[in-house]
Amino acid sequence: MSSTTFQKVEPVSKKARVVASLKNAILSGALQSGEQIVEGKIAQQFGVGQGLIREALIELEHQGFVQRTPFTGTQVPKLGLVDAEQIFDIRIELEPLAFALTGQKASPEQLTELGELATKAKEGAESENLDLFFDSHLAFRRKVWMLSGNRYLEQTLERLVVPLYALYLIRGSFNRGGLRQTVIDCIEHQEKIMKAFHRGDVPEAKRVVREFLVRMKENLGTKLLPTT
Repeated sequence: MSSTTFQKVEPVSKKARVVASLKNAILSGALQSGEQIVEGKIAQQFGVGQGLIREALIELEHQGFVQRTPFTGTQVPKLGLVDAEQIFDIRIELEPLAFALTGQKASPEQLTELGELATKAKEGAESENLDLFFDSHLAFRRKVWMLSGNRYLEQTLERLVVPLYALYLIRGSFNRGGLRQTVIDCIEHQEKIMKAFHRGDVPEAKRVVREFLVRMKENLGTKLLPTT
């Protein structure tokens, strides 16, 4: 277990606060891939009961942030090349559908919100602020999943995709040059999607998403996964 510590939480929405704090620790790399999460120690740091920590970890498990194994404990998922390839196999089939549904349903106001998230991601990329980039890029995709109007699709993509973002954000473990090119590709991809959405060209948006994901899968093991 790392030396990461957590502040005690207030009585209001304790579980939600714990879930958010643990999620942020995973996304920031403070809790790293493969790291064991000791319920008793975490409960002591938060100043809450161990039962509440267990409930929070169950919720995080449903979201794909942690893996709970009977008689073994809970750990941050340690994704390897095969895991990521299998995730992308599913993502390539499902995520273009989410973008197509959103393209059919999104209002001008919702497209504006998507555009604002895309702009924030671009600002993060241009300033080399990876936290801002990944937060905004993931928020952009989550917004699309939500706007699709299919909650099963949204939940599936949340569970599949979020652990990949956690992997990208672990400090000091990427191929930095490859990651930089991936960020550039993501920005270009977002801009093409937004142009297709504004034209009402749903097939084009779907095509762009699928081609982007196929290319991302091809880059696995060179640009997107840790080299150590």
